[in-house]
Amino acid sequence: MKKISLPKSWIILTSICGLGTGLALACAGDWGPEYGTSNFTPEVFVDTAYSPFFYSSNFYYGIGHDESQDTRFNTGNITDWSGYFSQSIPKEELQYTLEKASASSIDSANAWLNGKSSSTPLSMSSFHLLQNKSDKKVQAFFRYLRLAKQCEAFAVNGLEYSWDYGSKKSKPSIDATGLNKELMNGLTTGNDPFLKQRYWFQLERSYFFNRSPKDVIALFSTYEKQFPAGPMYYRCLSYMAGAWYKLKDYTKANYYYSRVYDGCNTLKTVAHYSFHPQEEKDWQGTLALCHNNDEQATLWQMLGVFYGDEKRAIGEIYRLNPRSEKLDLLLARAVNSAEQRFNSHDGPTKAKPNTPDSLSVLVTRIADAGNTGKPWIWQLAAGYLNMLNGKYKNAGTYYSRAEKLLPQEKLPQAQFRLLKLLNKIASTTTINASLENELRPEIEWLLSFNSTTEPQFRYADAFDWLKKTMAAKYKAQHALVRSECFSSNSYFYLNDHNVEDMKAFLEKPAKTPYEDLCVRLSVIKAEDLYEYQAIRLAQADKIDEAIAKMGQITTTTELLGNPFNGRIQDCHDCDHAAPQKVKYTKLSFLRKLKEIKDKAASGQDAYTNAVLLGNAFYNITHYGNARVFYECKIMGSGQSEPFIIDSAFRSPLTDMTMATKYYTMALNAAQTDEQKAKCQYMLAKCERNEWYNRTIYSDIKNQYGAPDRHQDFIAWKGFQSLKQYSNTQYYKDVIRECGYFKTYISK
Repeated sequence: MKKISLPKSWIILTSICGLGTGLALACAGDWGPEYGTSNFTPEVFVDTAYSPFFYSSNFYYGIGHDESQDTRFNTGNITDWSGYFSQSIPKEELQYTLEKASASSIDSANAWLNGKSSSTPLSMSSFHLLQNKSDKKVQAFFRYLRLAKQCEAFAVNGLEYSWDYGSKKSKPSIDATGLNKELMNGLTTGNDPFLKQRYWFQLERSYFFNRSPKDVIALFSTYEKQFPAGPMYYRCLSYMAGAWYKLKDYTKANYYYSRVYDGCNTLKTVAHYSFHPQEEKDWQGTLALCHNNDEQATLWQMLGVFYGDEKRAIGEIYRLNPRSEKLDLLLARAVNSAEQRFNSHDGPTKAKPNTPDSLSVLVTRIADAGNTGKPWIWQLAAGYLNMLNGKYKNAGTYYSRAEKLLPQEKLPQAQFRLLKLLNKIASTTTINASLENELRPEIEWLLSFNSTTEPQFRYADAFDWLKKTMAAKYKAQHALVRSECFSSNSYFYLNDHNVEDMKAFLEKPAKTPYEDLCVRLSVIKAEDLYEYQAIRLAQADKIDEAIAKMGQITTTTELLGNPFNGRIQDCHDCDHAAPQKVKYTKLSFLRKLKEIKDKAASGQDAYTNAVLLGNAFYNITHYGNARVFYECKIMGSGQSEPFIIDSAFRSPLTDMTMATKYYTMALNAAQTDEQKAKCQYMLAKCERNEWYNRTIYSDIKNQYGAPDRHQDFIAWKGFQSLKQYSNTQYYKDVIRECGYFKTYISK
């Protein structure tokens, strides 16, 4: 017998459903939207009742796992009872009584109403509900609620689902004979249809937990025609479906779950979760139970969602009823799944040669027929799928057809406009002035969106792709500044001519409307360029020029530690926490650096000033305590490891050339062994860092192929030279603080 195959991912999900939503929701937050990459918005055309079943990496879209088993009907229940009392009872009182009052409190209220107690429960003493003990409706309400609270003891106890036949959670063992008798009495002797239906519901779930499945089925069959098909009816029907499942009659169970799914939006996720087709024979039997095509369409929709086979389900529903609204959800899911091939880096990717895209073929066929309930969305979907396959001309044809049928609502119009824009950009080979003028209002339109203006509209991935694609096309045309405005590339800034061209463009006094748009799109502003140039000039020891550039900036960041200090051990946190008489900004640091450099050049205290310069240039590299100095919009920030530094800037930000230059100058000016010992050690630190740069950080991909990558121990030249100053205090301090040097001298 053929078995309906279940996707492996679904098997995993169902096996861990009891763990709740924590894992799924936590992951979603770290890895972007739960729908992945998407430019096709389901909310444009799919009824909101189906939103939990939109394509998602989570169990259910927007909610992860459905965990509202005990509360999903609370609001509706209060509204129903408020109507029962003709809105005369405050809803706060009804909420407390129905949801929070204990069974003993309800018993006390009943005793007071029956004259068996002289006082009302303290928690309800001021309630309007209990102002008139002779009110027949109030008496009936509390008689019913006393029994309902007893049912909660076994039905509302944190189960994944109130009729979760597979739950292993413990349920209290009770003698329900008396309870069932009272519930049956309320069902059969009462005259109020509202109360009778609720007694029927309580009896159904009591039978489900306390009697045989056949009793559940018989009770439902006896009374189902007496009550309207509202939420209470479908809650009863869901227990009956669960009873068939207990009997392992999956044919009937799945049929009745499909009726719950179709009839009660509040129970859609519950019915969907409980829906488990097993064998093909069972499935065909379930289809045979349907009374009409719409019921069969519901089953096919559930199967398409549950098993992720939207294409098969679309074909079957289309055959049954081309205008069925149940096609909408499956189309959305199928397209959202297919568009995962589209990403913000690569955009549309063509299908492999001679490999037909079965979804595109199916959607195109239906779009061509034009006989669905919403033919315009099928035209849009056909166009989009053609675009994803690189068939831009075909896509344009379908978009033109869709335009004639589009509703005037904001979201459908926005969806059309977005997809048409993507196709135009994907299909163009050259960007000229005419195209720029044509694209400008479209890009301005995208800029007008944010998370609050239209939170449902999926435009962000499209906008990212647009900017990257435009940048690539401009780069191919050697329009490098325009390319940089659309998508920033770190390597662009390694060329000084590019930086000057960018600065000139950003500061151009009379810009065209399109040039002004480019400036607004650029993440890099003129001040960022001046700051970047100042940093690079400082790294090259061009301090006067660096000061001039840094002076163009409105504000400069304050450094966290004293950049002129030099430690035996590099300890950024120690330097940042240490008391500082002077707090340097980037600009004041440069000015102090110039002052010290001028003194060194004039021969004043040559050793001390050279050491301070060495410390300063050491500290403004990645290894020092003043990383804040080089952190900026262009070179980035927060780089805890050299691996994290943008590869374009890894070399200049880890380079020891200037620090080595000034420590060598200090060594040449040193007069005492203490001074020479310090210089040799600081040079050893520079040598160590350069070894890291050369063997580990210079080529991340091939780091393990470096010639001395696997050496356990290296005797730096500075260490070798330092040995001759064993008589100094500095030498002893190094042994105490540097275990590496201590190991070296012991060899």
